[in-house]
Amino acid sequence: MRYLCIDTSGSRTSVGAVNGNKRAYLSDDGFVKASRALMPMIDSALKQVELNIADADFVSVVIGPGSFTGIRIGVSAARALAYALNKPVVSVNSCELAAYNSRKAKDKKVLTALDAGNGFVFSALYDGEKEIEAPRCLTLAEFETFRQAAGECEIAADAKMSEILSVPQTGGDGIIDLSEIKFERGETLPFQKADAMYVRLSQAERTAAWK
Repeated sequence: MRYLCIDTSGSRTSVGAVNGNKRAYLSDDGFVKASRALMPMIDSALKQVELNIADADFVSVVIGPGSFTGIRIGVSAARALAYALNKPVVSVNSCELAAYNSRKAKDKKVLTALDAGNGFVFSALYDGEKEIEAPRCLTLAEFETFRQAAGECEIAADAKMSEILSVPQTGGDGIIDLSEIKFERGETLPFQKADAMYVRLSQAERTAAWK
């Protein structure tokens, strides 16, 4: 199988590429904006696995929740590539990716905690591959209530939330395997329907609402 994975939803830009038994996963340090980092990283990942993008079976992208600008960059890039190549898109949400990275070979519930900025958290609850509670944006106080209601579970946290909650940071190249799993299940979309997942208003929208 041959495919490209894109994730610009968080503070880091990440790209995965697979060409048969060759695979590459690149993740930057977050200091270069996704708008500048993404295309060079895609080019580098494709070269590492010796994949011509025209030969890819599909393009995978993390659709959010996360950075509004980052999500738009990643989704736009994936849609443009899928359109130009006439290939399907596999969409992955950032919470299910965090849960997948966390629970690898573990049979327990996973609660995600991803930094949403300004004291907010993107959170969802999973049991194995089943989504119990869909991604939502919570205050830290609301997250603690959500956490207590979830009962015993593993916390899948990004860098900032791992510090706030004093839990291990979750990360990894799970987007590569998860994307392939979803493709094999037939969970693909035409480029027109690969939409971003927003679970809260943007800062501009919140400011307008306050006026």
